[in-house]
Amino acid sequence: MRMLAMLILLFACCSSVFAAGSMQDTLHDRCVAAIAASGKNADPKALKVQVTPTGTTGFFFQFEDAAGGTFFCQICDDENPAALDSCGSIGLRLSYRPKDGDGSDLPAELEKKCAYFLQKEVNPRKDPHSTDLAMIKRVHITPDHTDKRWVYQMELDGKPYRCVIRKSDGDFSVDRKNGEDWRPIAGGKLF
Repeated sequence: MRMLAMLILLFACCSSVFAAGSMQDTLHDRCVAAIAASGKNADPKALKVQVTPTGTTGFFFQFEDAAGGTFFCQICDDENPAALDSCGSIGLRLSYRPKDGDGSDLPAELEKKCAYFLQKEVNPRKDPHSTDLAMIKRVHITPDHTDKRWVYQMELDGKPYRCVIRKSDGDFSVDRKNGEDWRPIAGGKLF
């Protein structure tokens, strides 16, 4: 009987370690996908990676490229409702610092960030750091980009919204449609 209890305890311990490793792998893959989509010339398979846990649900990844530059990716398990409030927001943060130069933020997971800011404005909460994941999942997003802007047409519960992000500097606005006009309800800088 003692042996069975020890085996159950060992299984529970190992499965939680496996789950944490699986979460880290998933978040790593999201960072690699963001690097590949960033427009920087980098071979994701050739990047050397260092990982630092940032609490129980997040990681800080550093990816060094062949030229000596470094991608920095800060990410949290923002799809886990139990961990979401400790994340602070959704969508990863990505930046790049060349070997001999200053770093700069890069656009990454913009549609997630647009949905995040929409839910913050549509449904303000007592705790400004809490996130309504159920509402975010109800947002339907359609990309409608131009040469100078990323535009995400959004629909939430039958109401039209949009998120417009300037490619030149990362400034954004989330707008609500009133009749034929778009009125900003949120804005700031994404990268």
